Amino acid sequence: MTRPKKKLTSLLTPFFSNIKEVGFSLLFLFIVSNGNAQSHFWFGNIHSHCEYSDGNMANDPNYLTAKSCFEYVQTKALNVNFWGISDHNHSGGGMQRPDYHKGIAEADSTNLDGIFPTMYGMEWGIISTGGHVVIYGIDSLIGWESGNYDIFNAQSDYNSLFNMVAARGDSAFAYLAHMESTDFGGIQNNPYNALWDSAIVGLAIKSGPAFSTDTTYSDLPTSTHLSRYLDLLKIGYHVAPGFDHDNHNINFGRSHTGRTVVITDSLNRKSIMQAFRRSSFYASDDWNAKIYFSVSGYGMGTSCSANQDPQIRLVVDDPDNENTDSIKIFYGVPGSGTRATILHLSTFADSMSYTHIIPVATTYYYFAEITQADGNKIWTAPVWFTRNADAPTFELISFTAVKSGDHALLNWSTLNEFNTDYFNIEKSTDAVVYNFAATTNATGSLGNTALYSWLDPDILDTSTYYRLTIFDNNGLSQLSPVRRVDPSELTFNINIYPNPAGNENTWCSLSHNLVEPMRMEIFSADGKLVLSSNFYSEIGTLYFNLPAERLSRGLYTIRFSNSDYSINDSKRFIRH
Repeated sequence: MTRPKKKLTSLLTPFFSNIKEVGFSLLFLFIVSNGNAQSHFWFGNIHSHCEYSDGNMANDPNYLTAKSCFEYVQTKALNVNFWGISDHNHSGGGMQRPDYHKGIAEADSTNLDGIFPTMYGMEWGIISTGGHVVIYGIDSLIGWESGNYDIFNAQSDYNSLFNMVAARGDSAFAYLAHMESTDFGGIQNNPYNALWDSAIVGLAIKSGPAFSTDTTYSDLPTSTHLSRYLDLLKIGYHVAPGFDHDNHNINFGRSHTGRTVVITDSLNRKSIMQAFRRSSFYASDDWNAKIYFSVSGYGMGTSCSANQDPQIRLVVDDPDNENTDSIKIFYGVPGSGTRATILHLSTFADSMSYTHIIPVATTYYYFAEITQADGNKIWTAPVWFTRNADAPTFELISFTAVKSGDHALLNWSTLNEFNTDYFNIEKSTDAVVYNFAATTNATGSLGNTALYSWLDPDILDTSTYYRLTIFDNNGLSQLSPVRRVDPSELTFNINIYPNPAGNENTWCSLSHNLVEPMRMEIFSADGKLVLSSNFYSEIGTLYFNLPAERLSRGLYTIRFSNSDYSINDSKRFIRH
């Protein structure tokens, strides 16, 4: 929804403070139209129980089915967008094979894509013989009891279980519940297993209280499994942190405010499942805090590479205006056997930016721990980053993507191409998974500017992200910034007038069609940051009165970027 002006003003306070320190003053005029900001954060839980195993411990006659439990969550729980029930897979936990199939059918009948997705799965295993694994995407009951399974898997045989889930590919996933150090076939004490890694997407770093009856959101779990998360990462597993409720009573989503937060464009079961599969989720004590975390433009759960040092960015967006006490960025080497350590600490700020200088041909993973003023904590999923060799030699002067009729038009220009071979154009609808779209051969040379243009032949019917991968004749490559094009008429655009600027008023206008966290930065010609601040864009045009009369003569660059770096656009201006 459109963000209230009160929130916008509070976020601009640091902006004015920064300007005051250097003797600048800015004037903001807002010309905006009504519109909705698209949310990509969905709050829920995938670990709870109903009457079909050992849920509904009070035997409430109103909640004897999975359907009635899903309806309870949707109508009674606050700040919940999706829900999963994962009943125990064996008779000792109350499960009988026909009831598992009832749960699957009732999740399908109550699933409301776009409103309230519901999922039904199983919690496989026994604590005393190896631990519980939450499994979704397999509509057959996996078990070991005679007559009480569709698919046989021997009790405590986690190798077979994880291999079975991995064989399902993107249609299923395994998630580790309330993990102890010896659980799951000794995963924590054995070498990295790539097949297991392809099945396991994450684990609960907080869980329960499983038998709570609280409905006032005040019964927080007292234990943590954070150390298990750190240990799996150091072995080399690609896992994200979750926050479980593990309800055994009819209080779904109401025992506390902890949530597993899924990052994906669409609120539907398929999209939620895919987000879990790619480990694009995080654990939060806070039930509505949105965390924009990226490394060189890549979001949580991503394995990526680039020819530059990793640029780490994080923005906290809490609709309740809670202050952020600290942001800790952790880093580690996958497979090193050494836990991640703190790389960077920011205090009393709701955003941070940091570039980590690392050697060529090295891989690190990065994740964040955010602590709010009330003590609530949020843990992000990691980003795994590999630093490639040096990039091809040339300068990408500009790269734009705009709506042209019913299509997207890309234009870019380069200077001083040397040994450049070709450009791959890639596109995405979620800014996570990019697909090849076209190839354009390089035509530039040293001392010359080259211009390129490409019109996407596909109809632009949804927000689409574009990027270039630039290859040289040695096979080295680098990525361009990402550009987004929306079907609506208004697109992202920056203008400066007059340019060159003198002592008179100099205006910068920013046009955008979304309400989202943004960052403004002004750099001098030698790359020194002169001014920076975070703010919220509005739908329409936002005007900045630039303090050109206070700047020394020379060339400057003003850059705007959003929190996931899918927008990273700049303009140059001259102070004469």
